[in-house]
Amino acid sequence: MTALSPRTSVVSLAATLGILALTIYALVVGEDIIMPLVLALLITYLVAALGRRIQRIKVAGWQPPAWLGLTGAILLVLVFLAIVGQIVAGNIRTVVDQAPDYQVRLEALFMQGIELVTRVLHLKRQPTFDSITQEIDFTSLAGTFAVGFQSIAASTIQVLAYATFLLLEFRTFDRKLQALFPDQGREMVVRNTLRSMGRKIEAYVLIKTSISLLNGVLSYIILKLFGVDFAGFWALLVFVLNFIPYIGSPLAMTFPTVLALLQFNSWITAGLVLGSLVAVQGFVENVIEPQITGKSLNLSPVVMILSLSVWGSLWGITGMIISTPMMVIIMIALAQVPKTRPLAVLMSATGDVGQGL
Repeated sequence: MTALSPRTSVVSLAATLGILALTIYALVVGEDIIMPLVLALLITYLVAALGRRIQRIKVAGWQPPAWLGLTGAILLVLVFLAIVGQIVAGNIRTVVDQAPDYQVRLEALFMQGIELVTRVLHLKRQPTFDSITQEIDFTSLAGTFAVGFQSIAASTIQVLAYATFLLLEFRTFDRKLQALFPDQGREMVVRNTLRSMGRKIEAYVLIKTSISLLNGVLSYIILKLFGVDFAGFWALLVFVLNFIPYIGSPLAMTFPTVLALLQFNSWITAGLVLGSLVAVQGFVENVIEPQITGKSLNLSPVVMILSLSVWGSLWGITGMIISTPMMVIIMIALAQVPKTRPLAVLMSATGDVGQGL
Protein backbone atom coordinates (compact mmCIF):
# COMPACT_ATOMS: atom_id res chain seq x y z
CA MET A 1 0.00 0.00 0.00
CA THR A 2 1.37 3.41 -0.99
CA ALA A 3 2.01 5.77 1.90
CA LEU A 4 0.12 9.04 1.92
CA SER A 5 2.14 12.19 1.23
CA PRO A 6 2.33 14.83 4.01
CA ARG A 7 0.13 17.16 1.97
CA THR A 8 -2.50 14.44 1.49
CA SER A 9 -2.41 13.66 5.22
CA VAL A 10 -2.97 17.32 6.12
CA VAL A 11 -5.85 17.60 3.67
CA SER A 12 -7.39 14.39 5.04
CA LEU A 13 -7.06 15.61 8.63
CA ALA A 14 -8.56 19.00 7.74
CA ALA A 15 -11.47 17.32 5.97
CA THR A 16 -12.10 15.07 8.98
CA LEU A 17 -12.07 18.01 11.40
CA GLY A 18 -14.34 19.98 9.07
CA ILE A 19 -16.85 17.13 8.89
CA LEU A 20 -16.73 16.76 12.69
CA ALA A 21 -17.35 20.48 13.19
CA LEU A 22 -20.25 20.46 10.71
CA THR A 23 -21.73 17.41 12.44
CA ILE A 24 -21.62 19.06 15.87
CA TYR A 25 -23.09 22.25 14.40
CA ALA A 26 -25.91 20.27 12.78
CA LEU A 27 -26.64 18.43 16.06
CA VAL A 28 -26.91 21.72 17.95
CA VAL A 29 -28.86 23.72 15.35
CA GLY A 30 -31.07 20.83 14.25
CA GLU A 31 -31.87 19.58 17.75
CA ASP A 32 -35.64 19.92 17.30
CA ILE A 33 -35.50 17.70 14.21
CA ILE A 34 -32.63 15.29 14.87
CA MET A 35 -33.32 14.47 18.52
CA PRO A 36 -36.89 13.19 17.92
CA LEU A 37 -35.54 11.15 15.01
CA VAL A 38 -32.91 9.53 17.24
CA LEU A 39 -35.53 8.77 19.91
CA ALA A 40 -37.77 7.30 17.22
CA LEU A 41 -34.89 5.10 16.06
CA LEU A 42 -34.40 3.77 19.61
CA ILE A 43 -38.14 3.11 19.95
CA THR A 44 -38.01 1.28 16.62
CA TYR A 45 -35.19 -0.92 17.93
CA LEU A 46 -37.25 -1.59 21.08
CA VAL A 47 -40.30 -2.57 19.03
CA ALA A 48 -38.19 -4.86 16.83
CA ALA A 49 -36.58 -6.52 19.86
CA LEU A 50 -39.95 -7.02 21.58
CA GLY A 51 -41.40 -8.41 18.35
CA ARG A 52 -38.65 -11.03 18.15
CA ARG A 53 -39.19 -11.99 21.79
CA ILE A 54 -42.92 -12.42 21.18
CA GLN A 55 -42.15 -14.59 18.14
CA ARG A 56 -40.18 -16.96 20.38
CA ILE A 57 -43.24 -17.68 22.54
CA LYS A 58 -44.57 -21.20 21.94
CA VAL A 59 -48.13 -22.22 22.75
CA ALA A 60 -48.79 -25.92 22.19
CA GLY A 61 -46.12 -25.99 19.50
CA TRP A 62 -47.48 -22.89 17.75
CA GLN A 63 -45.33 -19.77 17.32
CA PRO A 64 -46.65 -16.32 16.40
CA PRO A 65 -45.74 -15.14 12.88
CA ALA A 66 -43.52 -12.11 12.35
CA TRP A 67 -46.39 -9.72 11.68
CA LEU A 68 -48.19 -10.77 14.87
CA GLY A 69 -45.03 -10.36 16.96
CA LEU A 70 -44.47 -6.88 15.56
CA THR A 71 -48.12 -5.91 16.11
CA GLY A 72 -47.99 -7.14 19.71
CA ALA A 73 -44.79 -5.17 20.33
CA ILE A 74 -46.33 -1.97 18.93
CA LEU A 75 -49.40 -2.42 21.15
CA LEU A 76 -47.23 -2.95 24.24
CA VAL A 77 -45.25 0.23 23.55
CA LEU A 78 -48.44 2.24 22.92
CA VAL A 79 -50.03 0.96 26.14
CA PHE A 80 -46.89 1.88 28.07
CA LEU A 81 -46.83 5.38 26.58
CA ALA A 82 -50.52 5.79 27.45
CA ILE A 83 -49.81 4.82 31.07
CA VAL A 84 -46.91 7.28 31.19
CA GLY A 85 -49.13 10.03 29.80
CA GLN A 86 -51.78 9.26 32.41
CA ILE A 87 -49.23 9.40 35.24
CA VAL A 88 -47.83 12.72 34.05
CA ALA A 89 -51.26 14.26 33.48
CA GLY A 90 -52.53 13.06 36.86
CA ASN A 91 -49.56 14.24 38.91
CA ILE A 92 -47.85 17.26 37.39
CA ARG A 93 -50.75 19.64 38.05
CA THR A 94 -51.03 18.43 41.64
CA VAL A 95 -47.30 18.87 42.16
CA VAL A 96 -47.51 22.49 40.99
CA ASP A 97 -50.58 23.20 43.15
CA GLN A 98 -49.01 21.77 46.32
CA ALA A 99 -45.58 23.34 45.75
CA PRO A 100 -46.32 26.36 48.02
CA ASP A 101 -47.14 24.01 50.93
CA TYR A 102 -43.83 22.21 50.49
CA GLN A 103 -42.12 25.60 50.28
CA VAL A 104 -43.43 26.45 53.76
CA ARG A 105 -42.33 23.06 55.12
CA LEU A 106 -38.88 23.52 53.60
CA GLU A 107 -38.49 26.91 55.26
CA ALA A 108 -39.58 25.52 58.62
CA LEU A 109 -37.16 22.59 58.31
CA PHE A 110 -34.30 24.90 57.41
CA MET A 111 -35.08 27.20 60.31
CA GLN A 112 -34.88 24.25 62.70
CA GLY A 113 -31.50 23.33 61.26
CA ILE A 114 -30.29 26.95 61.45
CA GLU A 115 -31.31 27.21 65.10
CA LEU A 116 -29.49 23.98 65.90
CA VAL A 117 -26.31 25.13 64.13
CA THR A 118 -26.47 28.50 65.90
CA ARG A 119 -26.69 26.83 69.33
CA VAL A 120 -23.96 24.27 68.63
CA LEU A 121 -21.51 26.79 67.14
CA HIS A 122 -22.50 29.55 69.57
CA LEU A 123 -23.05 32.02 66.76
CA LYS A 124 -23.87 35.57 67.84
CA ARG A 125 -25.97 36.23 64.76
CA GLN A 126 -28.38 33.65 63.41
CA PRO A 127 -28.22 33.21 59.62
CA THR A 128 -31.44 33.88 57.75
CA PHE A 129 -33.23 31.35 55.58
CA ASP A 130 -32.77 33.45 52.44
CA SER A 131 -29.02 33.83 52.96
CA ILE A 132 -28.56 30.08 53.00
CA THR A 133 -31.07 28.88 50.40
CA GLN A 134 -30.81 31.92 48.16
CA GLU A 135 -34.58 32.03 47.92
CA ILE A 136 -35.31 28.50 46.79
CA ASP A 137 -38.75 28.66 45.23
CA PHE A 138 -40.51 25.30 45.07
CA THR A 139 -43.33 26.73 43.01
CA SER A 140 -40.89 27.96 40.37
CA LEU A 141 -39.06 24.61 40.35
CA ALA A 142 -42.31 22.68 40.00
CA GLY A 143 -43.35 24.98 37.17
CA THR A 144 -40.06 24.33 35.42
CA PHE A 145 -40.65 20.57 35.67
CA ALA A 146 -44.17 21.04 34.31
CA VAL A 147 -42.90 22.97 31.29
CA GLY A 148 -40.28 20.28 30.67
CA PHE A 149 -42.80 17.45 30.73
CA GLN A 150 -45.18 19.41 28.51
CA SER A 151 -42.35 19.84 26.01
CA ILE A 152 -41.69 16.10 26.04
CA ALA A 153 -45.38 15.37 25.56
CA ALA A 154 -45.53 17.79 22.64
CA SER A 155 -42.70 15.98 20.85
CA THR A 156 -44.20 12.53 21.52
CA ILE A 157 -46.44 12.70 18.45
CA GLN A 158 -43.48 13.68 16.28
CA VAL A 159 -41.38 10.81 17.69
CA LEU A 160 -44.17 8.27 17.13
CA ALA A 161 -44.66 9.55 13.56
CA TYR A 162 -40.95 9.06 12.85
CA ALA A 163 -41.03 5.60 14.43
CA THR A 164 -44.02 4.59 12.30
CA PHE A 165 -42.29 5.56 9.06
CA LEU A 166 -39.06 3.85 10.17
CA LEU A 167 -40.98 0.62 10.75
CA LEU A 168 -42.61 0.93 7.33
CA GLU A 169 -39.18 1.55 5.82
CA PHE A 170 -37.97 -1.87 7.02
CA ARG A 171 -40.12 -3.55 4.35
CA THR A 172 -38.09 -2.15 1.45
CA PHE A 173 -34.69 -1.95 3.15
CA ASP A 174 -33.37 -5.22 1.67
CA ARG A 175 -34.15 -4.11 -1.88
CA LYS A 176 -32.44 -0.78 -1.29
CA LEU A 177 -29.28 -2.53 -0.06
CA GLN A 178 -29.21 -4.70 -3.17
CA ALA A 179 -29.58 -1.61 -5.36
CA LEU A 180 -26.88 0.32 -3.48
CA PHE A 181 -24.33 -2.52 -3.59
CA PRO A 182 -24.48 -4.52 -6.85
CA ASP A 183 -21.40 -6.48 -5.73
CA GLN A 184 -22.75 -9.36 -3.64
CA GLY A 185 -19.64 -9.62 -1.44
CA ARG A 186 -19.74 -5.96 -0.57
CA GLU A 187 -23.47 -6.18 0.10
CA MET A 188 -22.97 -9.04 2.56
CA VAL A 189 -20.28 -7.12 4.46
CA VAL A 190 -22.52 -4.06 4.80
CA ARG A 191 -25.51 -6.22 5.72
CA ASN A 192 -23.53 -8.05 8.43
CA THR A 193 -22.26 -4.72 9.81
CA LEU A 194 -25.77 -3.30 10.04
CA ARG A 195 -27.03 -6.55 11.57
CA SER A 196 -24.28 -6.46 14.23
CA MET A 197 -25.05 -2.84 15.01
CA GLY A 198 -28.77 -3.54 15.19
CA ARG A 199 -28.36 -6.51 17.53
CA LYS A 200 -26.21 -4.55 19.97
CA ILE A 201 -28.59 -1.60 20.03
CA GLU A 202 -31.64 -3.86 20.32
CA ALA A 203 -30.02 -5.72 23.23
CA TYR A 204 -29.13 -2.51 25.02
CA VAL A 205 -32.54 -0.85 24.53
CA LEU A 206 -34.52 -3.94 25.55
CA ILE A 207 -32.37 -4.80 28.56
CA LYS A 208 -32.05 -1.25 29.83
CA THR A 209 -35.79 -0.65 29.39
CA SER A 210 -36.58 -3.85 31.31
CA ILE A 211 -34.16 -3.03 34.13
CA SER A 212 -35.38 0.57 34.39
CA LEU A 213 -39.00 -0.62 34.39
CA LEU A 214 -38.23 -3.10 37.19
CA ASN A 215 -36.55 -0.34 39.19
CA GLY A 216 -39.52 1.94 38.64
CA VAL A 217 -42.07 -0.69 39.72
CA LEU A 218 -40.14 -1.66 42.86
CA SER A 219 -39.60 2.00 43.74
CA TYR A 220 -43.33 2.62 43.32
CA ILE A 221 -44.12 -0.23 45.73
CA ILE A 222 -41.70 1.14 48.34
CA LEU A 223 -42.98 4.72 48.06
CA LYS A 224 -46.59 3.50 48.29
CA LEU A 225 -45.81 1.45 51.40
CA PHE A 226 -44.31 4.51 53.07
CA GLY A 227 -47.20 6.70 51.87
CA VAL A 228 -44.99 9.16 49.97
CA ASP A 229 -46.99 11.59 47.83
CA PHE A 230 -46.92 11.26 44.03
CA ALA A 231 -45.47 7.72 44.13
CA GLY A 232 -46.36 7.10 40.50
CA PHE A 233 -44.67 10.29 39.36
CA TRP A 234 -41.44 9.51 41.26
CA ALA A 235 -41.46 5.92 39.95
CA LEU A 236 -41.70 7.30 36.41
CA LEU A 237 -38.76 9.59 37.19
CA VAL A 238 -36.78 6.59 38.47
CA PHE A 239 -37.57 4.73 35.24
CA VAL A 240 -36.40 7.63 33.03
CA LEU A 241 -33.27 8.58 34.98
CA ASN A 242 -32.08 4.97 35.16
CA PHE A 243 -31.17 5.26 31.49
CA ILE A 244 -28.41 7.69 32.50
CA PRO A 245 -25.30 5.69 33.50
CA TYR A 246 -23.70 6.24 36.93
CA ILE A 247 -25.52 9.43 37.96
CA GLY A 248 -29.10 8.57 37.00
CA SER A 249 -29.91 6.25 39.91
CA PRO A 250 -28.58 8.51 42.72
CA LEU A 251 -30.41 11.47 41.21
CA ALA A 252 -33.63 9.46 40.90
CA MET A 253 -33.52 8.51 44.60
CA THR A 254 -32.84 12.06 45.80
CA PHE A 255 -36.16 13.64 44.76
CA PRO A 256 -38.57 11.25 46.54
CA THR A 257 -36.32 11.23 49.62
CA VAL A 258 -36.40 15.02 49.89
CA LEU A 259 -40.17 14.99 49.40
CA ALA A 260 -40.54 12.33 52.13
CA LEU A 261 -38.54 14.57 54.47
CA LEU A 262 -40.79 17.55 53.73
CA GLN A 263 -43.98 15.49 53.86
CA PHE A 264 -43.37 13.68 57.15
CA ASN A 265 -40.94 16.18 58.73
CA SER A 266 -38.96 13.18 59.96
CA TRP A 267 -35.33 12.42 59.23
CA ILE A 268 -35.87 8.82 60.30
CA THR A 269 -38.68 8.26 57.79
CA ALA A 270 -36.70 9.95 55.02
CA GLY A 271 -33.69 7.80 55.89
CA LEU A 272 -35.79 4.64 55.74
CA VAL A 273 -37.19 5.66 52.34
CA LEU A 274 -33.71 6.37 51.01
CA GLY A 275 -32.29 3.15 52.47
CA SER A 276 -35.08 1.07 50.92
CA LEU A 277 -34.61 2.69 47.50
CA VAL A 278 -30.85 2.20 47.66
CA ALA A 279 -31.26 -1.46 48.67
CA VAL A 280 -33.72 -2.21 45.86
CA GLN A 281 -31.78 -0.41 43.14
CA GLY A 282 -28.49 -1.83 44.38
CA PHE A 283 -29.92 -5.36 44.17
CA VAL A 284 -31.32 -4.80 40.68
CA GLU A 285 -28.19 -3.12 39.27
CA ASN A 286 -25.56 -5.30 40.97
CA VAL A 287 -27.27 -8.70 40.99
CA ILE A 288 -30.02 -8.89 38.38
CA GLU A 289 -28.65 -6.58 35.65
CA PRO A 290 -25.19 -8.25 35.33
CA GLN A 291 -26.88 -11.64 34.93
CA ILE A 292 -29.00 -10.30 32.06
CA THR A 293 -26.59 -7.99 30.26
CA GLY A 294 -23.53 -10.24 30.12
CA LYS A 295 -21.44 -8.81 27.30
CA SER A 296 -24.17 -7.14 25.33
CA LEU A 297 -22.25 -3.85 25.46
CA ASN A 298 -18.53 -3.40 24.97
CA LEU A 299 -18.02 0.26 25.90
CA SER A 300 -15.21 1.55 28.09
CA PRO A 301 -16.49 3.18 31.32
CA VAL A 302 -14.34 6.23 30.54
CA VAL A 303 -16.03 6.58 27.15
CA MET A 304 -19.45 6.28 28.79
CA ILE A 305 -18.64 9.08 31.24
CA LEU A 306 -17.26 11.31 28.49
CA SER A 307 -20.29 10.62 26.32
CA LEU A 308 -22.55 11.73 29.16
CA SER A 309 -20.79 15.11 29.20
CA VAL A 310 -20.75 15.52 25.42
CA TRP A 311 -24.32 14.48 24.65
CA GLY A 312 -25.58 16.18 27.81
CA SER A 313 -24.05 19.48 26.70
CA LEU A 314 -25.63 19.05 23.25
CA TRP A 315 -29.14 17.85 24.11
CA GLY A 316 -29.48 18.11 27.90
CA ILE A 317 -31.12 15.29 29.85
CA THR A 318 -32.36 13.60 26.67
CA GLY A 319 -28.81 13.57 25.33
CA MET A 320 -27.57 11.91 28.51
CA ILE A 321 -30.26 9.23 28.22
CA ILE A 322 -29.34 8.32 24.64
CA SER A 323 -25.57 8.79 25.07
CA THR A 324 -24.74 5.10 25.55
CA PRO A 325 -26.56 3.68 22.49
CA MET A 326 -25.18 6.54 20.38
CA MET A 327 -21.60 5.69 21.41
CA VAL A 328 -22.24 2.00 20.63
CA ILE A 329 -23.33 2.97 17.12
CA ILE A 330 -20.27 5.20 16.66
CA MET A 331 -17.90 2.51 17.95
CA ILE A 332 -19.28 -0.16 15.60
CA ALA A 333 -19.13 2.24 12.63
CA LEU A 334 -15.52 3.19 13.39
CA ALA A 335 -14.58 -0.49 13.67
CA GLN A 336 -15.58 -1.13 10.05
CA VAL A 337 -12.99 1.25 8.51
CA PRO A 338 -9.29 0.29 8.83
CA LYS A 339 -8.16 3.89 9.41
CA THR A 340 -10.60 4.48 12.26
CA ARG A 341 -10.50 0.97 13.71
CA PRO A 342 -7.90 1.93 16.40
CA LEU A 343 -10.36 4.51 17.75
CA ALA A 344 -13.01 1.79 18.07
CA VAL A 345 -10.54 -0.42 19.95
CA LEU A 346 -9.80 2.42 22.39
CA MET A 347 -13.53 3.02 22.89
CA SER A 348 -14.22 -0.64 23.66
CA ALA A 349 -14.00 -2.27 27.09
CA THR A 350 -12.20 -5.43 25.93
CA GLY A 351 -10.50 -4.38 22.69
CA ASP A 352 -12.55 -6.89 20.68
CA VAL A 353 -14.58 -4.96 18.09
CA GLY A 354 -15.08 -7.72 15.54
CA GLN A 355 -14.01 -7.76 11.93
CA GLY A 356 -13.89 -4.62 9.78
CA LEU A 357 -14.68 -4.06 6.16
